[in-house]
Amino acid sequence: MHDINLSKVERLILANQYEILGELRQEEYYSRLAVSLREGHKWLYMKIFDSVSDDLSDADREHVFAILGIYGDMRDSYKELQDKSGIDEHELNFLGFDGNNEVELCSFTDALFENGHFTNTIGRLRKNSHSPTTQIYRRMIQCWQELGKPNYPYSREQITAILGS
Repeated sequence: MHDINLSKVERLILANQYEILGELRQEEYYSRLAVSLREGHKWLYMKIFDSVSDDLSDADREHVFAILGIYGDMRDSYKELQDKSGIDEHELNFLGFDGNNEVELCSFTDALFENGHFTNTIGRLRKNSHSPTTQIYRRMIQCWQELGKPNYPYSREQITAILGS
């Protein structure tokens, strides 16, 4: 059972919303849910929270922002380099996060894209790396920090160091 406790006012507000949804969609499920909320049948109405995720932690959010920023700066810096030797342009593409093991990070990245943030870095297709990437990205971020958190544009040496970490 969830540790969420709804007040009578919250239950009434949700019941009203589900009643309206039931009318709009012409689905009995929402009307039954409204009744359960009104009558205090907690075991029945708490199932609606099964599909609600926990909030993403600030640390995870900052991790995603850092790696997307680094990838964006590396890609844009690469375009300006005269000497691109030792850099595989394909490695400058953000791989995403693992859709099975890093679900929250993957979902947040999708939401960022859908809301118009980091669109050039994330790209048009859903970024599921199909294998965990968090440790790889942590090493890249650590290398970037050890390089003094360089600002755009990065040098060839800085890009190769970050990619090689």
